[in-house]
Amino acid sequence: MAMKNTPCFTLLIVLIILLATITAACVTPASPAPSGAPAPALTSMKVGYQPIISFGPLFISKEEGFFEQQGIAVEMVKFSSASESLPALINGDIAVSGGQLNPGLINAIHEGAHVRVVADKGIILSDSCTSAAILVRRDLFESGAVTTVSDLRGRKVAAGTDQPYTMFRALALGNLTTNDVEMIDMPRPSILVAFENGAIDAGFLMEPYITEAVRRNKSVVLVKGYDFTPNNSNPLYYGTAIIKTNPELGKRFMVAYLQGVRQYNQGKTERNLEILAKYTQLDRDVLNETCWVYVAENGEVPEAPVREFMDWMYANKKITHTIDMDQLIDRSYVQYANGVLGNMTGNISQDK
Repeated sequence: MAMKNTPCFTLLIVLIILLATITAACVTPASPAPSGAPAPALTSMKVGYQPIISFGPLFISKEEGFFEQQGIAVEMVKFSSASESLPALINGDIAVSGGQLNPGLINAIHEGAHVRVVADKGIILSDSCTSAAILVRRDLFESGAVTTVSDLRGRKVAAGTDQPYTMFRALALGNLTTNDVEMIDMPRPSILVAFENGAIDAGFLMEPYITEAVRRNKSVVLVKGYDFTPNNSNPLYYGTAIIKTNPELGKRFMVAYLQGVRQYNQGKTERNLEILAKYTQLDRDVLNETCWVYVAENGEVPEAPVREFMDWMYANKKITHTIDMDQLIDRSYVQYANGVLGNMTGNISQDK
């Protein structure tokens, strides 16, 4: 039977349509969210470096984006030595640097400076290539005038500001002291020139300057670094900007650094050559010839050589006080990073 078109029925239809419209409006999906949230801002930090091979892990970590993966934007700041970068490290102008231990560092820590050794950055091992050495002028060596360290008595020997202990150990091989030679404080690039013009008789160099000096055919290796500073480490330092201000940043930095170490220890791959060429300004041929000093993949710094060096500094009045190893070396950062990255090979015994 056909339904009558009454006013009540019409009103009912209108109400049903209105209710459906309201319900649909309530469940209509909201506008889609943006496809991705904006990336968080990177934390900026400055890292001091020298254009030498042992800083390779830092160069790699920056170029491969390992620092950015940890939320860090790194600016590299060039220095000529660890001593030169120390004031900036203490003042917080840079957060990280590296290089050989020196009396200024020990004295500063004793006086309360927030600087610590936190990781290895190149260790001299017996079975590794020659990354540090005493070189002598080729003409002196080939004539027989200087064939051993003892032959350096009375001769001009060049070394950088950071090398008093290195030279003490090297000269001791010939029963000499720095009083038995004419020591000349000279930066590494100048030593290369001095060999060429005969201004010096011998000098201490590290890579890549050893290869450069030998390639110029004016000098030869007289004694290798392992013979006078075995297991010696050139460490990585954290300064005030991390130790006092932002330790959490130091943890993230160390994760990225050890990633760089791991890639660096793969050796002279095309990518590693490309990166190190950029920062050392050396061509591929030279980089292929240079010794790439091994860096402990777990970041650990062996203590025994550090103790020996500090004892020497104190005995020779280079420092006024010795300090405990826990005041000098902070292992918490490498321990954290190794926990993040998992077990890594190449452990170096702390007392090796």
